[in-house]
Amino acid sequence: MKLIEAHIEGFGRLSSRNLRMDAPVIIVYGPNEAGKSTLFGFLRTMLYGFARRSSQVERGEPVYGGRHGGRLMFETDSGARFLVLRHADEAGGKPRIRRLSDEAAAGAGASHALQELVMEQKLWESEFLGGIHERLYRGLFAITLTELQEVSLLSGSELGRHLYQAGWEGGAAIASAEKEIAREMDALFKARGSSQRINAGLRALEQADTELKKIADGIESYNRLKAQEEDTEKAIAEIAAQLPAVREKLRTVRKAAQLRSSWLRRKLHAAEREKLQYTERLSPGTELEWEELQRGRNEAEQRTQQLEQELELLERQRSGLHYDSGLLEKAAKTEAALQSAERMRALELQLMEWDTELGSLDAAIGQLVASISPEWTERQLRELTVTLADRDDVRGAREREQAFRRSAERLEAEMETLRTQERELAGQLDAAELACRNAQRRLDESGNGRFGIKSLTRPALTAAWDALDEALREWEVEQAQNRHLSQEAEPKSAKGTLVPAFALAGAAVALGAASAGGWLGPSAGLAAAAGVALGGAAAGLFVRSLWLGGQLQGSRSRPSNGRSGRNAQRRGSTQAEASVRHALSSLITEAAAYGESDWQKLLHRSSGDGAAALRAALRREVQERLDAIDECDKAEQRRLECDSRLQRQRQVLGQRVAAAKELREKEEASAAAWRMWLQQRSLPASMSPEAALEAFELAESALEKLGQFDRLSAKAAAARKELSDYSEEASRLCAGLQEAERAMRENPVYALQTLYAEIKRHAAIADEAREVHTRRQQAALELEAARQEHEQLSQSIRKMLSESGLSAESEFVRALMDLRALETLDGELLKLDIELAAGSSGQERQEVEKLLEYYDEQELAEQLEQLTSEESRLTMQQQELLERRGALKGALESLLQEDERQRLLAGREMIAASLDADLERYAVLSISKALIDRTKRIYEEERQPALLRNASRYMSRLTSGRYIRVSANSSEPGIRVEDLRHTVLDSSFLSRGTAEQLYLAMRLALAKESSAGVKLPLMLDDLFVNFDGSRLQAAARLMAELSEERQILFFTCHERTRDSLLAACQGARLVDLTPSSGVPVGDFPSNH
Repeated sequence: MKLIEAHIEGFGRLSSRNLRMDAPVIIVYGPNEAGKSTLFGFLRTMLYGFARRSSQVERGEPVYGGRHGGRLMFETDSGARFLVLRHADEAGGKPRIRRLSDEAAAGAGASHALQELVMEQKLWESEFLGGIHERLYRGLFAITLTELQEVSLLSGSELGRHLYQAGWEGGAAIASAEKEIAREMDALFKARGSSQRINAGLRALEQADTELKKIADGIESYNRLKAQEEDTEKAIAEIAAQLPAVREKLRTVRKAAQLRSSWLRRKLHAAEREKLQYTERLSPGTELEWEELQRGRNEAEQRTQQLEQELELLERQRSGLHYDSGLLEKAAKTEAALQSAERMRALELQLMEWDTELGSLDAAIGQLVASISPEWTERQLRELTVTLADRDDVRGAREREQAFRRSAERLEAEMETLRTQERELAGQLDAAELACRNAQRRLDESGNGRFGIKSLTRPALTAAWDALDEALREWEVEQAQNRHLSQEAEPKSAKGTLVPAFALAGAAVALGAASAGGWLGPSAGLAAAAGVALGGAAAGLFVRSLWLGGQLQGSRSRPSNGRSGRNAQRRGSTQAEASVRHALSSLITEAAAYGESDWQKLLHRSSGDGAAALRAALRREVQERLDAIDECDKAEQRRLECDSRLQRQRQVLGQRVAAAKELREKEEASAAAWRMWLQQRSLPASMSPEAALEAFELAESALEKLGQFDRLSAKAAAARKELSDYSEEASRLCAGLQEAERAMRENPVYALQTLYAEIKRHAAIADEAREVHTRRQQAALELEAARQEHEQLSQSIRKMLSESGLSAESEFVRALMDLRALETLDGELLKLDIELAAGSSGQERQEVEKLLEYYDEQELAEQLEQLTSEESRLTMQQQELLERRGALKGALESLLQEDERQRLLAGREMIAASLDADLERYAVLSISKALIDRTKRIYEEERQPALLRNASRYMSRLTSGRYIRVSANSSEPGIRVEDLRHTVLDSSFLSRGTAEQLYLAMRLALAKESSAGVKLPLMLDDLFVNFDGSRLQAAARLMAELSEERQILFFTCHERTRDSLLAACQGARLVDLTPSSGVPVGDFPSNH
């Protein structure tokens, strides 16, 4: 399986994200909280479903919205592409599968109306995940650093078991079952145990057998013991009938004796109560009401006296208070003026600052105006109005000036370039003319050679050479015929004729080869034609020689025919010579001056052995002449081309000069318009557009400062007026108070403070007078209320006395004391009644009352003693009979020995049945343990060698060859490694980083062994943080090697890990989750 693309609709921090994963190695990089763990959990969820709601972290509910779930495109080993969709709100979170066509797969997982198939999780795992369930996938294919560190915390024996179990199908469940079996077996039986069920059952069985052996057979005296038992039962029944009556009477007498003192106290209290019974006509709560009335009347009397004294004191205070109401009327205005005093002082300081600022603004305005123009004044500045149109005019003028400047600079640069090119072309033309003159000189010199070739054009020279070559060929053929006719017809003559023929053939071949190889340069065509002609001449000579040989052999018989042939040949020779002479005359300049002797000499040399050398020399001169003609033509063509280019360059240069002149005229017109514009606005004529814009800025700044100057001036005038008004108001308020008037001469604020202090003093007196008056009125009201209250309470007391039938308050107080005593007696009587009636029924209480009424204390004591003796006697008899009955029952039970044997036998059978069930369970557990041990041995025998080989290879790669072998044995605890020196070390002695490398190697080997069918992707979460540099590089190379078998997704927040993996893994894809500035954690670029 290979992941192609993941689309996250909503999972944890991520929402609406699309990630391409079409690579053998996917490196997911990002800082903390960038979403790596969320992506890790999303991929695991897409493969194995959503976690339960109790596991909120692993379930990954969307934080930033979106539908909970997403889709994942993957490719099977056969190349088919599928799309798995999971959503928590659809199909119960089950996977929905779509098979993608090629077009759909190329669409990067876009939505297509394809058929969906909802699959059960087990079927999904079986069809697409190779039967790997979630627990096994978490243990082997989705490895985190936390899991590796958890492995390091295991003990030696648990470590090997944990790593082996990680590779089993349900290994953790098998280990749990193994522990449960061992625990249950220990609970059933131990060799020397005592509390185990089988051990306890064996002991109980042995004890039952021992008790059965003790029982004897036979029954003796059964009837006699049975009769004695019946007599005893009758006696016990008689005593049981007598004893309750005796005990009941004893209890009544004992209770009467115990309650006699209480009964006597009740009689005494009842007599006392009859004396106090007159107080019952007082209503409940009378005492409390009497006390409240007495207390209220006393308090009202005391308050009346206090208020009378207070009124007298307030009247004396009121007579000593005097104040001026006129000053009090000025209080509000004075207070308001004083509240403004701080603002007046601040206003004075502000006025000083404004004066200073006005001076600074005046100087700044003057400086700005002078910067614009020395002739400018404030009036011109105020009259200046800068509009947007003015700014646009200035900008347009500046742009036109800049455009003119740029155009002028561009034209100047172009003209400079054109002038440079003109000089270069003039130099090239001079060089071409010099080359042309040199070529012409060489052409002229080429005609001054040995033969003096005529000055002909190239076509004429080529035609003349062709004619000469043809004439020479015909002449040589005729010469050869004449020689053969003059000699005898012998084989030698034929041979002599063949020699020139072969020579001509060799010259033709050499000339043709030189032409084909390009050695003759431009005259290759002429050389080729000459070669063909020489070849033809050689062939003619060869044929002619053969023919002549035949003729000479036949000439002996026909002599007359030979003479006639010689004559004909002489005529032909004369004609051929004429052709040669004509051809030479058209080619050689000096041929016209040759005499007959010169021609014969030249022709004689041409027919001898020097013919080849002569022709070669002539051909060289002709070829040199042709080369000179070609060189002269090329030089002339080059000169004409340079002259044409120079003329065109001068024409372009003239156009640029005219354009520059026109540009200068436009620039002068624009400058004149600009000067007119400046004159209209009273600006210096020499001011540039940039200076004008700057002048506008200065003018605006000056106008702004001028506005500030005007505003500050208005504020200063308003402040001075406000200070003047404040001083006048203070004078009016202080009039009439001498101290304030004196202070007014120095400082109005100080005068107002003096006035306000006097006003506050009079106001305090007035407040005090008003308060005394108010208190006097209130005290008078309270005095009247206190007197009324005192009178009402006195009336209530008199009413209470009349209602109770008493005349004096002292009698009422005494009646209240008797009422309290009556209540106490009632309480005592109630307690005594309860004590007398406690634990007794109505009839029993009546009997006790009779006993107390008719018998004194001594008589009750005598009856109690008699009844006690009787009760003791009957109880002792009953005890003896009960003991005797017990002994008889024991004797009878000992006779019933067979029944005991049956009980023991039934108990033994129950113990044996329970023991059999425990033994059967123990046997089942033993067999289960043996099967698990056998399965483990088979697993170790079949899979451990390959597993350890792969683990050893991975460990060697991770440690750069330092550790070469990994070994483990289920019979021995822990995992061991062997280094280069063949030293075997237990994993507990390794460093943290090396131990993590060992655990990683074991996990990778187990993953390789456990997924022989489907190659599920490996998801590794930052496993290399404790690796040093070299081992990190080794681990990256190992990841590159493993990526050839299965896809690897590596999650990291470390740059060195990211860079190492990118360098080692060709074709790796980097998914960078680093959020950009200002983007939330959930909004990051999908991938790179």
